[in-house]
Order: sequence, then C-alpha cells, then structure tokens
Amino acid sequence: MSAPSVSDSADGLLLTLDIGTSSTRAAPFRAEDGTPFRDIFHAVTHEPTTTPDGGSMLDPEGLLREAIECLQSVLARVGDRPIVGVAVSTLWHSVLGTDAAGRPQTPVLVWSDTRSSAQVAGLKARCDVDAYVQRTGCPLHTSYLPGRLLHLAETEPATFAACARFLSPGEYVFARLFGIDRVTCSYSMASASGLFHQAEGRWDDETLARIPGLTADRFSPVSDAPVSGLLPEWRTLLPALADVPFLPALGDGACSNAGCGAVRPDRLALMIGTSGAMRVMVPGATPPQVPNGLWRYQLDRDSFLLGGALTNGGAVWSWLKETVLLPPLPSDELQKPLAALPPDGHGLTVLPFLSGERAPLWRDDLRAVIHGLSAATTPLEIVRAHLEAVAIRFAILRDALRPVAPTAEIIGTGAGLLSSRAWAQIIADVLGEPIRLSAERQASARGAALVFREKLGLGPVGDAPMAAITDTVLPDLRAHGIYREARTRHERLLERLGDFDRT
Repeated sequence: MSAPSVSDSADGLLLTLDIGTSSTRAAPFRAEDGTPFRDIFHAVTHEPTTTPDGGSMLDPEGLLREAIECLQSVLARVGDRPIVGVAVSTLWHSVLGTDAAGRPQTPVLVWSDTRSSAQVAGLKARCDVDAYVQRTGCPLHTSYLPGRLLHLAETEPATFAACARFLSPGEYVFARLFGIDRVTCSYSMASASGLFHQAEGRWDDETLARIPGLTADRFSPVSDAPVSGLLPEWRTLLPALADVPFLPALGDGACSNAGCGAVRPDRLALMIGTSGAMRVMVPGATPPQVPNGLWRYQLDRDSFLLGGALTNGGAVWSWLKETVLLPPLPSDELQKPLAALPPDGHGLTVLPFLSGERAPLWRDDLRAVIHGLSAATTPLEIVRAHLEAVAIRFAILRDALRPVAPTAEIIGTGAGLLSSRAWAQIIADVLGEPIRLSAERQASARGAALVFREKLGLGPVGDAPMAAITDTVLPDLRAHGIYREARTRHERLLERLGDFDRT
C-alpha cells in the first residue's frame, strides 16, 4: 500500500489506542489538527493482579482483547471517514517475556512490581550508579527492567530461558497483529526501560552484561518507523485497518506532555492519574544531564523529557475513598467542605507512601505515616492532610526541576487533578505558582496522535493547536507561607523515620 499524500492524510482520522495501568482506551482525532471527537470513545478498565511479596501483573491476552474491542467499537462509530493511521500510547517500564513465536511466557510485569528490590541493591553495589543514570536516563530502581529481569532470571530460571524476546505491552500487541519479526521498540519506550544507551541510540551492553544471559537480540530493534499489513485473522476483525500504518507504541507520559501542550522548556506538565508526575520537554538530539533524583526519557529520537514520578498520586485518593468511605471526589458534597478547611489546619503530618516512593527518593521500603491523630480528628481532615502531602511531594519535584525550568507555565492534567478543583488549589498554594488546568482529559491519546500527525508531514507537534485551558488556579500567598512550614515538618518527619524504614 502506498503512503497517503499529505492532503489525503489531512482529510482523514487518526485513531489512538492507549493502554494504561488501569484501562485500555481508543478514540479518533482529526489528522489535520489533532482535534478529538468528544462523542466517540471506548474504554475497558482493568486492574493489576498483586501478590503479597510485591508482585504487580497484567494479563497480556486480556490487554490484546481489550485493544481489539476498543478499536472495533470506535471504528463502528466513525462511519466511512478514512483512517490514515493508528497511534499507540502505553504504560512505560512494563515488560513481558515471549517465546520466539511471540507467545507469552510471563504476565506483563508492571512498573509497580517491587519484587526485585534485592536484585536492584545488588546491581547498585556492582556498578557506577551515576554513570549508569547518565547513560540510560533512569535510576536503578524496581520500576525499571534491569532489576526485574534479573529477579526473573534468579527466581524462575526456566521461564527466563524460555523467553526469546522481552517486549513492552504495546510491542506485544504489535507482535500479535503483525508478527513478531515485524515488531520494533520506539525510542520513547526504550528510553524508559533502564536498558537503553540514549546518547548512542542502542541497547546498553554494559547494563545487559550485568544480567547473565541477557543480550540485545532478546529485545526488539529500536525504530519509530510505522508498520502496516495486519495478519489475516485481524484483517477480518479490523478490515478498515488492514493496511493502515500503525506507529510503534510511545510512552504514555511523553505523550501526555505532547497532548496537553507542554512541549517547550518553559512549560511543565503536572499530572495526577494513578500515580503522579512532573515533566518538562527538552528538544534536541543530545541528551541533557539528568538532575539528581530525577530521570530523562524520550518522546522520539530528538526530543527528551526531564522529570520525576510519584508512585502515590491518584492512588492515595483511591485508598482514602475505600478506607474513609467518602463520596466521589468531584462531587460538591466533598469538594466544598474540603476547600473550606484551612490550610494545614488539622494538626497532621502525613507521609503518603502507601506503596513506597519513586522520585526523588527511589525507596520502595518507605511506608505511609499519619502523625498527630487525635480523638477530634475528622475524616475530612485526614483527606485534606493526604492531598496536601502529595502536593508537598510535587513541590519537591518542582525544586529539583528548577535549574532546568526556573520559570515555567505549569499545565495541570490527568483525571485525578482535573476531577478536584480543591486539590488543584492545594497544589497551587503549596507550589506558590499558578496551575493552568487543561481541558484535554485524554492527553496521552492526543499526544500520540500529534506525534503521528508530525510523521505524516502535517506539522510539528508544537505547532498543533494547544488543548484549551479550562481554568487558571492562582496560588494564595498566605496559604503558601503556611505550607512552607508544613513542608519543613513533613521533611523532618521523613528524616526521622527514613533510616528506621531501611532496617
């Protein structure tokens, strides 16, 4: 099939497939300008299977079924509009092993799987950690592939040996749709694996050598080139996509920046979904230095992101909802009384580490603390204290990014943030900076579409219309002063308890 012309592409639609930690989603966007169709969307929710020892896994066959269902549903609703491409976004740092034919030998081992803590400690003892971070852009941590694959090799050697290939979830979907030999790994996905030499654009032999039996040929070639030509079984189920090009899966965080418009060094994206993150995009083919405690990933070969991720973002709210038995977060029943509470007026100091923490601490062993509870403490005060604590963690990330982006427009995105005006105000007050709330609730999907749009010759990602801003949340400077003292108290408690948690 010949590639569509620029004019043909502009008249068509780009479909997106977004495979995340908690759901799989599909939606169409106009190829001309990346505008979404708000009334056409399909999602299927899922939840990682967890184990008492820290395992976190998804079923690869389940993700494939969800992907097909989402694509079929959206195709049925777009009518006869021409489809010019399918852009894919998927969760970073997650991996499964397959045999040579692409059949799964393991579940998808999700980024939140912490079973490799002993292996990560061993790797840290045997390598130059600073040099590793600057080569790969990633800290040595259980979130990434080196420790997780070493754990698999040591605890399940037969399974590890049976894995001819190690794939991200998006690569696995491509292996099933097109055949294992046609699968490539995007620069974006490779850059967040902890196994990729970003400056040289290749799998990092020095790190691979630390894991006996792991070689570059057990990973996909790295390329952003689209692939087309579905295998026969899928041509029947998805006839409209039989010869449509698919863009290799990109990392959802990088796509989120592109989708909300945070594609310049003077724009920071602040996202709260299941987790949380703060990221700034730095264009250029040369990888920038990784600030202490942060990471560096890629959107494509020539665009880098610096930032940090919090394990405990929207997951903190989910825990509160189940534990404190609250009404839905967006409801006035909760939002109005939550917003009416005075800043840090509850007498509590919270360390919100329900599942350890990533940037800038990178410690899976940390656990949550609520200090200062009394018989007079109310459920709403417990909620407010937790939301303030997550905001303090964001303030710590903001300070780490300040040398890179001393002054920046902060764009708020993600369902967790956009669902709560009270939480957005708390974060703005803690940061002491305005937050502009993006109207784009599917930022990762739109970002993937904009990247593909650029590859079709329809214009750079940064030239596409920016997603609308629904509101600008201005900080209350009096509250900011109160929160500065609350942050000091937070950090002192962490310092007192941090070493205890290592024992």
